Amino acid sequence: MMKISQSKINIIRLSNESLYEASYLLAHYMYPNQWSEKSQKECLQNLIKLLEFQNAHFLLAKSSDTPAAFIALNWGFSTTKGKPILIVQDLFVMPNFRRKGIARMLIEEAILLAKEKGANRLQLNTGTNNNNAQSLYQSIGFEWFPEKEIYMLFL
Repeated sequence: MMKISQSKINIIRLSNESLYEASYLLAHYMYPNQWSEKSQKECLQNLIKLLEFQNAHFLLAKSSDTPAAFIALNWGFSTTKGKPILIVQDLFVMPNFRRKGIARMLIEEAILLAKEKGANRLQLNTGTNNNNAQSLYQSIGFEWFPEKEIYMLFL
């Protein structure tokens, strides 16, 4: 596996200037193998709303001028610890950039952001069959809590 040096990856925060590149990545994440201009336009609208949401961050990783990956983050709060929690909502790397260290770079940026705000923890969940992601998270130091389950109520 050939890693990309950090000097060749530029990580930027979502802004009006990066909306198009971010929507390209988000559309590929949401619609794998079914990307279309319509899906990208939908993602663009979602990201415009995200820019207005103060408790979220969206970081893009670019290799030269090519969008390669993103991480979407949301703030929560631990009432038992009295500190913020940074939650990884989504993490995606374009297939041709996978296994090159870019996801690790994005998580490291999230860790810096969490520490900067005095967070108690960085938290995430992943698919039960996503072994590559699980290996990455464990190699960074994330702990798996088998007694925890995720429940969702869609409104």
